[in-house]
Amino acid sequence: MTERPDPAALDLLLRRCVECGLCLPTCATWASTGNEVLSPRGRLVLMQDLLEPTGDGDPGALESFDRCIGCRACETACPSGVPFSLFEFGKELAAAARRKGAMPVDDPAVPSWLVGRLDRKPVLRALGALRPLAVGPRLRRLASSLPSAPGDDAELARLLDRLIGSRQEGAPRPADRDSATHAHGTGDVAIAFFTGCTGPSLMGATSRRLVDLLRHSGAAVRIPRGQDCCGALAGHTGRPQDREKLHARNGRAFAVQSKCDWIVVEAAGCGLELKGSGDFGPAAVLDATEALARLDLPALRPVPLKVAYHAACHLEHGQGVVGPPRELLRRIPALELVEPADPELCCGSGGVWSLEHPDLAADIGLRKAEALLGTGAQLVVTTNPGCLGQITSAVAALGAELPILPLSDLVWYAALG
Repeated sequence: MTERPDPAALDLLLRRCVECGLCLPTCATWASTGNEVLSPRGRLVLMQDLLEPTGDGDPGALESFDRCIGCRACETACPSGVPFSLFEFGKELAAAARRKGAMPVDDPAVPSWLVGRLDRKPVLRALGALRPLAVGPRLRRLASSLPSAPGDDAELARLLDRLIGSRQEGAPRPADRDSATHAHGTGDVAIAFFTGCTGPSLMGATSRRLVDLLRHSGAAVRIPRGQDCCGALAGHTGRPQDREKLHARNGRAFAVQSKCDWIVVEAAGCGLELKGSGDFGPAAVLDATEALARLDLPALRPVPLKVAYHAACHLEHGQGVVGPPRELLRRIPALELVEPADPELCCGSGGVWSLEHPDLAADIGLRKAEALLGTGAQLVVTTNPGCLGQITSAVAALGAELPILPLSDLVWYAALG
């Protein structure tokens, strides 16, 4: 659990806030409600009450922190350097209170016992298989926000070929390349690949395509056995001991890859968790877009599409990775990259947050979907499965059609599709 600030340090940190309000327009819960209590500035005021000797159980303060998505956009916007760790501490207190049933909360979209098991791959696999059969509003909400991507390469190619209008001539196909050089990843960069929960459970084809792309870019890629959930969902649901166990388990699994240069992570939320855990020794933990931007990609054929990039909060605000995803997209010939209005606003996913606060999440998601539709884009790409599922659900709720794909799938199509 995040260390409890001592009163003197807290007073100093709180005094950094000059109440300028620059954080307000970057906060999705404030933008959705206009409620100062649900803003970063309001939460800092409540933090003082929360840390009083008798303040840990204050329902009002706990509920405000519980409704914080954890996107960290306020930390990026703050000119005074107020750290997100203050809000994270409040969120952890709220999660513990929620787990004990000591705090009134929104009617959750799915039963709490199920939310607490979403970091288990068999549960996700079962939910993915049952997606078409989901009944009842709670399970429908969960099913509609589960991420998905084309399940085989031909399906992905057909989707993008259709959007383009015809197959474009360009770079040679994989069969024309020297497979002895690239197919098995015999390059100088050694990568250990972190799969996470969602990849093998719901988006296995996307994970495979990413590994294939890394190998064709000259990297030697291994997938360590024994790895597990990154631990983020355990943290979100007030289970710090489970979070620490998962950190230790992954640390042991990746210890066998002690000679790897990079640990590459597909999902932005997992990347933030792993970069903060400190369990991986000297190897650099990189988001997949960081790795691809550093590697020598195969020649990319033209993809004449207008593509909107949704910046996942845990990548841009949490990890500070801003340039690499956009750089990759700009490398694709004929592609026009566009950004939505208010790009710093969260989509409302936040791991399991959207399932615990479905009404607020739905409103925030609709705001993001409208902004993306407003770009006139033919396709949206992102780097986090939670964002992908949330935005897909919101676009569908608006009755619109706008495909959303993992960014790596689009790069794979340009390079190898």
